[in-house]
Amino acid sequence: MEEKRIIQNYEEKRKLVSKFHLTSDLFSSKVLEDIQACQEVCRILLEDDEIEIRSVKTQYSIRNLENRSIWLDVLTETTKNYLILLEIQMYPEKNPLKRVRYYTSSIDVSVLEKGVAYEDLPDVTAVYITRQDFIGEGKGCYKVLRKIDGKKNTISLDNGQKEIYYNLEHPTENKVIDELLDYFKDSDPYYQTERFPKLVERVRFYKVQKEGVEIMCEVVDEIVAEVVDEIMGEMADEIRREGKMEGKIEGKKGSVVELLEELGKVPQQLVQRIQKETDLSVLSRWLKCAAKANSIQEFEMKINKI
Repeated sequence: MEEKRIIQNYEEKRKLVSKFHLTSDLFSSKVLEDIQACQEVCRILLEDDEIEIRSVKTQYSIRNLENRSIWLDVLTETTKNYLILLEIQMYPEKNPLKRVRYYTSSIDVSVLEKGVAYEDLPDVTAVYITRQDFIGEGKGCYKVLRKIDGKKNTISLDNGQKEIYYNLEHPTENKVIDELLDYFKDSDPYYQTERFPKLVERVRFYKVQKEGVEIMCEVVDEIVAEVVDEIMGEMADEIRREGKMEGKIEGKKGSVVELLEELGKVPQQLVQRIQKETDLSVLSRWLKCAAKANSIQEFEMKINKI
């Protein structure tokens, strides 16, 4: 009887994890902890087969005691001592460009030690992946270049910061990049490809193999527990007094929407309801419901009873 219960629990967990895709920063952060898988993604998205990754940090926090702290999805360091930031944002936001500006400036402040010359500041390439084409030019890829317009010619001005914006709405002009971004959307653990086999291998580990499935479920449980602790602890009151509750609220809204997107297309009316909610305790309960729901309809039924 006990053996049957364990098998059932595992199958339930595997069913839950099977809904995750690489468009979820929760899932992609675990998958891209693997250096080889992350290296495949960086080489393709930056169109540079010579990239060698030295280290990877996922869900990396840069704390700021006086101003807003940040959580980075994936921050990598190459053997040539430059940094690559991978951010996956599937829910709409008002100004992604300013988010990238703040993220990269926070990275600069965190890595440049006191007394070190500015010229030793490492280069940073920010790769930002969104569901929709928020720039609106009908392209799948936008590369930001720094240039000075002159009377006779245009001068390139490289300050060591590069920005690349991808979206899942339009194809790019690169078939390999398109294949990778398509894989981000479905994340089939049995997909066959010669272009990013290590990435598929890690997806299969977390979606199919028992050890990986258990790890992903633990991550989900930890996130839910962390949210509950934040609400019930004294930190919430302190954050509110300091005027920093807004960032927490927006983060929980995004997490709820992300989990629901793993279940299917989220109705616009439901997205608007989530975006209008400002009570952090309510959003925390909704997050718990989203993590355990098997469908969007089930989620709606549960929150209507709260």
